[in-house]
Amino acid sequence: MYDSCVKDKCGIVVCNNGGICVDGTCTCPTGYEGASCSNMWYEKFAGRWNVRDSFFKTTKTAFTYDVSVSGDGLRDSFYVAGFSDTASILVLCRKSAYRMFSFVEQQLDSFTTIKSGTGTLDSVSGAITGNYSYLRKIKQPDATTKDTTVTVYFSWKR
Repeated sequence: MYDSCVKDKCGIVVCNNGGICVDGTCTCPTGYEGASCSNMWYEKFAGRWNVRDSFFKTTKTAFTYDVSVSGDGLRDSFYVAGFSDTASILVLCRKSAYRMFSFVEQQLDSFTTIKSGTGTLDSVSGAITGNYSYLRKIKQPDATTKDTTVTVYFSWKR
């Protein structure tokens, strides 16, 4: 006669935020990751980024942005401080694909409005890439303004 016992691999594993233990490893619900499903998926993107923006794919400009995640439970949004070296903007992530995001149309100052944009948060390479367009009101010598739309292609890396 033989005695044996089967060790429960999930006996001491704690999965947070609705995660489920499978063979000793947490399977996390959408929006969470980490060994115990304790981290919001986008938290790793918070911090200081060195930025290369190119206008019309030719002129390259370097900036430093501070990306901060929303602390109010809105896991579909984050903020970029110092955007284009001047303003802070809100970025929304699509609920159906958390690694994609879009810019919210917003007024940066009395002359500049972000119109549209999309991007990708790449967990593997650690890069944020995409493009956005903005409308710039340019004062003319005769005191009128001319609207100019500019498309910016960006690649952000730590």
